[in-house]
Amino acid sequence: MVVGLACLLKDHCIFPNLCEGSSLEKTIKPKFKIFQDLGFSTHDVADIVASDPWILTRSVDDRIAPSISDLKTVLGSNDDVVKLLKTSAWFLKSDLQKTMMPNIEFLRNCGICSSQIVSYVFSFPRFFLLKPESIKQFVERADALGFDRKSNMFLAAIRMLSSMSEENWQLKLKLFRKLGFSEDDIMSTFRRTLQVFAVSERKIKQVTDFLLNRTNVGISFIISHPMVLICSLERRLKPRLLVIETLESKNSLRRKVSMTTIYKMPDKKFREKYVVPYLKELEEVSMSIVGT
Repeated sequence: MVVGLACLLKDHCIFPNLCEGSSLEKTIKPKFKIFQDLGFSTHDVADIVASDPWILTRSVDDRIAPSISDLKTVLGSNDDVVKLLKTSAWFLKSDLQKTMMPNIEFLRNCGICSSQIVSYVFSFPRFFLLKPESIKQFVERADALGFDRKSNMFLAAIRMLSSMSEENWQLKLKLFRKLGFSEDDIMSTFRRTLQVFAVSERKIKQVTDFLLNRTNVGISFIISHPMVLICSLERRLKPRLLVIETLESKNSLRRKVSMTTIYKMPDKKFREKYVVPYLKELEEVSMSIVGT
């Protein structure tokens, strides 16, 4: 199996001399064994190393074995370690005792449950390799913004803050103020719908302009329903509004449909309630829009 792995790596044009006997014994064999003991297949190892060949330059005793041990401590099973490394092999190049492990211990001490931490390791792996001092600073900022450490949103807030530079954070604050959000509105939006802060300024402006100029809602609606800023303008808001406007113009609906319903209703339910029963009335609406 070791020879097979080396040849697979050679086929990938990675370290072509790996099929030589001396390299096989000194470089590949000890590293392959620890992966094999963990349950990796030959192709698993080849895929991981192909994604990051420099793993092969790391010491088994000083880096690879300790990293795998730390990951197993956090994740709890070999299968989950394998699953993580298939997408994030660079964990094997890091000293997890200086980053991931102290970060996780600190987050647990903040009251964040282990199951949520594990979920985030898979979803946002690089977050856990930040410097511990940085994680502590993001926690302090989340505290200052009024997040409850017992809330499931606390870790999400920390992660979001870590993804934004101070400059981008200030630009977002400036944009929301310009749109008419008060300081309390901004903080409330961040605590309730922090995903909005990951939306580009361009999209926030486009959605806001569309709602204010094309519908009868005001800025107070957007402040009360910040999730609307996350919706796709072309795939959800515009086609849905066109459907409702068409039906209302033909007096096909018994009651007026609120903007909240238009943007929040799940796709399947929207089609079943406002599209399928009115296919004749919606003939002038293009099929691509109706399909939305």
